[in-house]
Amino acid sequence: MHTRATKTFFCALCIQAAMLPVLQAEPSRQGAHFEIGPEISTITYEESGLMEESGIMYGISGSFTYRAENMLGPIDMVKVDGTAAWGEVDYTSPISGRIDGIDDSIFEARVVLGADLKGKGTIIITPYAGFGFRQLTDDGGGMVSTNGAQAYDRKSTYYYSPVGVEIMSDLENGWSIGGMFEFDIFWDGTQDTYFSDMNETGFTYQDVAYDQNGGYGLRASVKVCKDMGSTGKLVVEPFFRYWDIDNSESEPFVVNGVPSGDPNAPTVEPRNSSTQFGLKVALLF
Repeated sequence: MHTRATKTFFCALCIQAAMLPVLQAEPSRQGAHFEIGPEISTITYEESGLMEESGIMYGISGSFTYRAENMLGPIDMVKVDGTAAWGEVDYTSPISGRIDGIDDSIFEARVVLGADLKGKGTIIITPYAGFGFRQLTDDGGGMVSTNGAQAYDRKSTYYYSPVGVEIMSDLENGWSIGGMFEFDIFWDGTQDTYFSDMNETGFTYQDVAYDQNGGYGLRASVKVCKDMGSTGKLVVEPFFRYWDIDNSESEPFVVNGVPSGDPNAPTVEPRNSSTQFGLKVALLF
């Protein structure tokens, strides 16, 4: 699914959407708006047949959105958003055993541009595209599994382009409802694996940075808003986030300064997926 043709298609789709006739957003939508609030989610990271990590993440997310008619040619919306979350995950593997309570953290930052298009009635459709950064840290260094396997720290860094569409519709009595769907074009990533955390076993291991350049992501959410007057709007948003990342480029596994194992079959970061279901509650003002 991660091919040059796929990237070209979604980039072209974004450009075509941006060239559609733009509707001036309603006065309440124009100008600067901030959104901030907590979120909670379950996350499952899986390397099929090899291992799985799952747990609960607690975080905070925020965004700044500015709308103005024809701000950048056909573009009349710019949005910067970010999320930071922390939690603990439990590791299970048919090979290495089990480790409970590994500290995990996620940091993500994005910027997107979009255009407000008129739908039926009060519906506003906003196609958008931009650039994103995601980093997940897995702090397992120093922990030992039920099988006696030594754990180590890992850090995943992704660079990607979100391409999606938001839909919002105003209802009566200050209510509004909408949602979004997004495809994330994965450009590049690095899996930093800190094998040196295992040095206390009596061997000297070399850290490895695996280059990842294949995969994709998906996002979807449903948003319900209630106008609270001078306080702003209360936002309730259940969400889904997903990543599917291909095998990395191969790198040697070095022990005591010497590549270990078959030199014709160096190690890779295996294909993996990450699935996240959550709920965000925020204040929009």
